[in-house]
Amino acid sequence: MSMKHESDLVHKISDFMADALLKHRLLFLVIGLLITVFLGYQGLNQKLSPGFDKAIPLSHPYMQTFTKYRNEFGGANRITIFVENKNEDMFTAKFLTTLEKITSEVLVMDGVDARTVTSLFTPNVNYVAVSEEGFTGSRIVAADFIATPERIEEVKSNLYKSSEIGKTVAKDLSGALIIADLIEIDPITNQKIDYEEFAGRLSKIRETYGSDEIKIHIIGFAPFIGNVIDGAEGVIGFFVITLIITFILLHFFAGSIKLSLAVIATALISVGWQLGIVKIIGYGVDPMSILVPFLILAIGVSHAIQMTNVWRIGVVNGESPTDAARGAFYKLFIPGATALVSDAVGFGVIVLIDIPIIRELGIIASIGVAVMLLTNKIMLPILLSYINLNEKEVKRAEDGIKGADHAFWKTISKLTEKKNAAIVLILAFGLGAYTLSVQDQLIVGDVEAGAPEFWPDAQYNQDANAIQSKFSVGLDELVILARADEKGACVNFGVMQTIDDFVWQMENVEGVQSVKALSQVIRERNIGNYEANPKFLGIPRNEKMISANIYRVEMSQALFSNDCTIMPVTIYLTDHRTETLDRVMQAVKGFNDQNKNTQVEFVPAMGNAGIMAATNEIVAKAQTKIELILFAAVGTFCFLTFMSIRATICIVVPLALVAYLANVVMVYLGIGLKVSTLPVLAMGVGVGVDYGIYLFARMVAHKSAGESLQQSYYESLKEVGTGVAFTSVTMTLGVATWYFSDLKFQADMGILLAYMFFVNMIGAVLLIPALASFLYPSNEQKEEVKAE
Repeated sequence: MSMKHESDLVHKISDFMADALLKHRLLFLVIGLLITVFLGYQGLNQKLSPGFDKAIPLSHPYMQTFTKYRNEFGGANRITIFVENKNEDMFTAKFLTTLEKITSEVLVMDGVDARTVTSLFTPNVNYVAVSEEGFTGSRIVAADFIATPERIEEVKSNLYKSSEIGKTVAKDLSGALIIADLIEIDPITNQKIDYEEFAGRLSKIRETYGSDEIKIHIIGFAPFIGNVIDGAEGVIGFFVITLIITFILLHFFAGSIKLSLAVIATALISVGWQLGIVKIIGYGVDPMSILVPFLILAIGVSHAIQMTNVWRIGVVNGESPTDAARGAFYKLFIPGATALVSDAVGFGVIVLIDIPIIRELGIIASIGVAVMLLTNKIMLPILLSYINLNEKEVKRAEDGIKGADHAFWKTISKLTEKKNAAIVLILAFGLGAYTLSVQDQLIVGDVEAGAPEFWPDAQYNQDANAIQSKFSVGLDELVILARADEKGACVNFGVMQTIDDFVWQMENVEGVQSVKALSQVIRERNIGNYEANPKFLGIPRNEKMISANIYRVEMSQALFSNDCTIMPVTIYLTDHRTETLDRVMQAVKGFNDQNKNTQVEFVPAMGNAGIMAATNEIVAKAQTKIELILFAAVGTFCFLTFMSIRATICIVVPLALVAYLANVVMVYLGIGLKVSTLPVLAMGVGVGVDYGIYLFARMVAHKSAGESLQQSYYESLKEVGTGVAFTSVTMTLGVATWYFSDLKFQADMGILLAYMFFVNMIGAVLLIPALASFLYPSNEQKEEVKAE
């Protein structure tokens, strides 16, 4: 199909809609303003809506195990408070009194499962000793404890008899932990925990009890989200900075404050509509998705600049504001709408990832792009039709248009010549081959230890490092369930011996800090029965002996289920880097493959590390699927718009090359592919297609008028190329400021988006003419570019 026929239908649709829109412009404007007021009011009442369960891929087999047993053995939504004495050991009246007060506060906090609170001052932290009469034991800190020297010595003595050093007490005796699981939904009121408020109460504990002598370190999902929310408050500053940068560049580009304000207003209206609709349908904005409105702002500015630029050219050529608005709508509505639909597909395809927080992000972003079909493509032309530029503004715009470097665009248009096109395509092919050779190095998951969402020197990571360095249990728990076929497996020698073998193998895997399991309790108590004779450090073969060894083991220790068919094995990792998780999970699978005891199997996975392992697998599987669906969908919309496979290839190939090159960028910057970065790549593709569609649509229009391919592309560059380049630079600078955010994940997203915004523009400008030179008839390419 020729380019002429490809554009006929597009012209008819655009012409009809332009006439209808401008004929009833006042009505449409009033309706738009009323909607803006209503949705803007709703958007102002929007609140942040964090949730622990939103980050869990519930359909993954690991998480089905997690969901089934979380109430019995505890979930991964936990807080850990490390109370540290900086100047001496913990055996002082002030320290122990402080620890007791904090424990008491935690026990009564809304959202805390009081049954799970673990501290020296809770009854589930005990010691067991061997005496002449047999085993004796009690609480390490008695219920009636008073901080006198004698009672403090008693605590010290009891602690040395226990196995709590390295678990709830620091290895150097400088402090102790308070650990508690959280209940996200209150079973009585059915109200969801307010994480922002809860994090505020934790911060209050830090402020109240922290001093130069006593340091309070807090980690867990609640303080994590609290820190993200604190950092998100700074995001507002970047919002303002982005607006200022955009306004300054727009004023420089358009030469009119009125045009600059029209662009900014349209983009802000899009954000307001988005937040209002999201509020109405019952969604909140997760702190991890707080950047989506900023992305919508950037996309809104991008499309508004294109429309404004074409309108400005019409006014300079002597058209009235209304006729210029009609012309801008006529030329850009169909390609702009196609680009926005492609954007929406790019965001919507994220919904395929089986993680609620990503699905929510995809829905919110798709809504934001969808409303631009009305705000940018309907309301903006109407606003422009009411703007009258004075003589000075028209002269400034004329100077800007005529003073543009058309010589540069003439040079670029020569890429339609086969010899020049061949060079560009060979270079592109080389980059593509290099990408394929490097992208295997892309890591799925976290590349660094700690919380990579924050900078290494952030308070949260400092707290995590303090706890990691002073305890044997580690912060990252991978819980594997030893599942037996028959009840009472706790006293089955074969089962317990297999569990003990599993524990030994896990302890010898690199990245494992320590392991906790019922078999260890049995071994330790068994040797105690024989006056610490090392010959008896093992699992007794007699069921009654095993039963005696687990007698009075607290159920709160979560070492076995009520019917003794499930026995959790908790593996404490040194970190949750992908390399560590993969190594340990492979060891678990390897043991299962070699395990010849059919009475017991080891089922992954619970704990926060289990969630991370499941999430990494979901993201890894989703990457290729999303890329294929994304490019197929974008290609389909391009084909439906231009009714040409050749046009589709010209637009999609540059997009695909830049998208795969993003993997190389991530490898060299040390950014892992994870929940926070995978959507960015999909969004970048959705936004990047805009450049190609705008450029190609105008080239089609000129080609259908009988101009040569080179002349057509040159005219396209003059009309929208400057706007495309300016838009790219504006958006790139706007998101590049995110690098200075207090949140590292925002900085990473800023880097990736800056790359996608800028390099997609370069790819479209250079590769579209090169591809077209080989895909369209060569006899159309021999005419020279017409002189101005």
